Amino acid sequence: MKRNPVYSTHIGAASVLLIFLVLSLISFAALTLVNSRADYVLSKKMYDRSVAYYKACHEANGFLAENDELIKKGLAKTDGEGLIKNSFTLSEFQTLDVSIRPSSNDNSVPYEIAGWKVVTHTDNVILDETLPVIK
Repeated sequence: MKRNPVYSTHIGAASVLLIFLVLSLISFAALTLVNSRADYVLSKKMYDRSVAYYKACHEANGFLAENDELIKKGLAKTDGEGLIKNSFTLSEFQTLDVSIRPSSNDNSVPYEIAGWKVVTHTDNVILDETLPVIK
């Protein structure tokens, strides 16, 4: 009896499954790392934006306190609409615009807040609308 030799490496299903599992774990780890980095960058931007906003609010409250005394003394200077306005910087392109109107009633509140809003100045903004496509 003559035997025929079998020439194969006998790579089993366990080895193929292990290779697939390792590749899957590496790809999921890479995706998780990219996602967590993007979340960190977004969180940092939101933190900086919140700090700038509350700093501007603090300055605006100082503006209100200054004008409170001036309105009570009758020394406040208003514009043509009867408002006292001021802008506080949030970022390069945004300001917090505050306007108050002296109250005509003789009550304990010398003014009312006519406007308190964040305004975006888009005249100097250059938007990058390109798509980074690999050629």
